[in-house]
Amino acid sequence: MSLHEFAKRFGELTDEDFFILSIMERNLTKFREVPYQVILQSINFSEAKLERSLKKLHELRLIWSPRGKKIAYVLNYLGLDALALRTLSLKGIVSGLGMSIGVGKEADVYDAITREGKRVAVKFFRIGRPSFKKYERVRESLVRVHNYLEASIRAAYMEFKALLMLKGKVPVPSPLYRTRHVVVTELFEGVELALLSKLENAEEVLLKIIDAIKSAYEAGVVHRDLSAYNVLVKADGGIILIDWPQWVEKNHPQAPLYLERDVKNILSFFARKWNIWNIPPEYEKIIDELLGKSINI
Repeated sequence: MSLHEFAKRFGELTDEDFFILSIMERNLTKFREVPYQVILQSINFSEAKLERSLKKLHELRLIWSPRGKKIAYVLNYLGLDALALRTLSLKGIVSGLGMSIGVGKEADVYDAITREGKRVAVKFFRIGRPSFKKYERVRESLVRVHNYLEASIRAAYMEFKALLMLKGKVPVPSPLYRTRHVVVTELFEGVELALLSKLENAEEVLLKIIDAIKSAYEAGVVHRDLSAYNVLVKADGGIILIDWPQWVEKNHPQAPLYLERDVKNILSFFARKWNIWNIPPEYEKIIDELLGKSINI
């Protein structure tokens, strides 16, 4: 079941259902599979209600039982989604979930409406969709958690923290709220730079990206995974830098390496796709000062 499909059935969940999901969430760090007895000992209602609720949650695919019913249960992404949506709904941050507006390797983004009728973007992290072994090699700031759900919660925390640091300084989605593995921002629109087949103001866009990298660094943030896939180009030629869960502080031991890689990724892309091999001297100076050296593409 997709998240959008589940949202239509969200109203079927009772307080007891959410209580069971929250018990399982609280035990994420203790158990890969939460024993039935642990759940039973934590509830404040009858075992008969518990069994009916577990059956419903299992049918909705919010949980699953890898070793058979009444032995142990695992919280699925949809179960964590349900808890996050309940929090967002109770606080009036999201009153209606719209269609998907972006699907990435590690997250899905949906259009949504607040209680006041304002449109926002809601990003659900989905760590574990790609190879988790590859994820562990390149995301050491997140791999202290051994569970996909925990990793997604950590990713959302990191992204929201970066967006708060960068707001008003760097063109990023404006952060509004975070709960669990979900980040809510003001609605933003643009096309991935990598997907554009035509870009008349290519050099201007490149210089804006360099300015953004510099401003982020001055704010204490290195993106660490910057590429043409997480730069959005708006209709007016402006840019938005997205996907910040793996950022590092500029005083991180590997920050100079990550910063150089980000800059090279962008310069190489523009040289290869838009045939821009040289930039104005003042921007060469910016890069020299950021990296402490000149680089050749």
